[in-house]
Amino acid sequence: MIKYCRSSTTASGSSISIISESQTQDPKVNKIPAFCKEEVSFLSVSKDKRMAATLGLISMLCCVMLFPRLHAVILYTESNSSSSPIANLTLNPEKLKLTWDSSVTVTEYTCSMRVGTRAVRKTVYNKTCMFSISQAKPIHKGALFQVQATYNHTLYSGEGRFIPQGKNGTSVENFSCVIYNISFMNCTWEAGRNAPEDTQYFLFWQYSKEEDEQECPHYVRDAPGRHIACSFQDVKDIKNTVYFLVNGSSSESEIQFYDEYIALYEIEKLTPPLNITVSCSEDRAECIVQWKWPQLSHLEGNGDGCFEYQIDIQNKKTNANPKESCNECPTVTETSYTFQNYNGEKKYSLQIRAKGDTCRISQNWGEWSEPIEFGTDGNPDDAVLTYETVLLLIALGTILVALVIFFLCKRYCSLKKLFSPVPQPKNKFGELFQISDKNIQREWMDLPPTKYETEEITTVEEIK
Repeated sequence: MIKYCRSSTTASGSSISIISESQTQDPKVNKIPAFCKEEVSFLSVSKDKRMAATLGLISMLCCVMLFPRLHAVILYTESNSSSSPIANLTLNPEKLKLTWDSSVTVTEYTCSMRVGTRAVRKTVYNKTCMFSISQAKPIHKGALFQVQATYNHTLYSGEGRFIPQGKNGTSVENFSCVIYNISFMNCTWEAGRNAPEDTQYFLFWQYSKEEDEQECPHYVRDAPGRHIACSFQDVKDIKNTVYFLVNGSSSESEIQFYDEYIALYEIEKLTPPLNITVSCSEDRAECIVQWKWPQLSHLEGNGDGCFEYQIDIQNKKTNANPKESCNECPTVTETSYTFQNYNGEKKYSLQIRAKGDTCRISQNWGEWSEPIEFGTDGNPDDAVLTYETVLLLIALGTILVALVIFFLCKRYCSLKKLFSPVPQPKNKFGELFQISDKNIQREWMDLPPTKYETEEITTVEEIK
């Protein structure tokens, strides 16, 4: 006998109703999605055929459980034999955790998770199986979880098939994340092509399945107010893998969820190399370029040998902008490079970027460093300008030194000591004019008084 086990969520909690095969005409049973009925029938028939070879007549139990957060149902199939070591199989899809009961003693179980053609298997020694983030696969396209055990030389198994719900084309598209400036991260996505206009998306992330999911701290909205991106600050443990989940809600239809596991170090945009220096020799016609590896938050110890570097050296007159592809640019794994055929009469522009080589570092090229110029362009006008600039600086320096000396001397020295008076020659004619004032006054007083005569002037005027 086949039974459908359906759970529904109400305001007071979750309730589970058991509906037998004889009740399939009940209108309530019709609420179970049609594909669920088909899946149950398929599982029951295939299971009966597989189990009949070993167990004969065995009754099957199928449960359809709804998980509103992930918008999915789970179909359980397991042996109903009293001697089965697997009973009451339960899957928590958010934790990727399988639990079951057993009335007999079994020391070893094998659990597996299959997504498409990829499968993950592990052996456990108790009635709990949990897949870690490093082992798990995305389940937004469905997954099959299975537990197997051997008892009395007979193989028993239980399965839980995870089936996502929602209208096709409503989940987010082109989901991607990038880490920049060591600890900042941006995640962006586009609304599903069939998503209703009132669809709102929510992003959750999780470092470990044993921890609770955390929602995006800072959403970015488009003009209608829909979440289209999320920004994170102070991102840590970049060397680990993180689980991302984007679900949605709408009043018109059920929205499919999207999930992905991302190794954070793989999406990091590396910063430019540090402390770039250039030392040129015209005699040997070469330049030695040296630098240090980019700064990383998760790199411990020496970073030498973990990076590959790309060097872009161009004639400034030709093109000073680095090429994004730069296929002809040389690459090295050391932190130094020798530039040959250096011409001192030309000016060059240098830029360097890095990517991971052997360590757990992003394999994508990072950011270019700021341009560093070296050499001269051989322009006579520039040479004249440089010569005039040097002369001007020399003149200004001389004036400045003179002013400093002057004020220092005025402050701390005596000008009379520095500039003593120059002796003058004796004036031999000075004695001739050394006459006392009394004699001069006496001589002037002894002079006879001057007589003045009156002269008459007669004017004759001719009369015609």
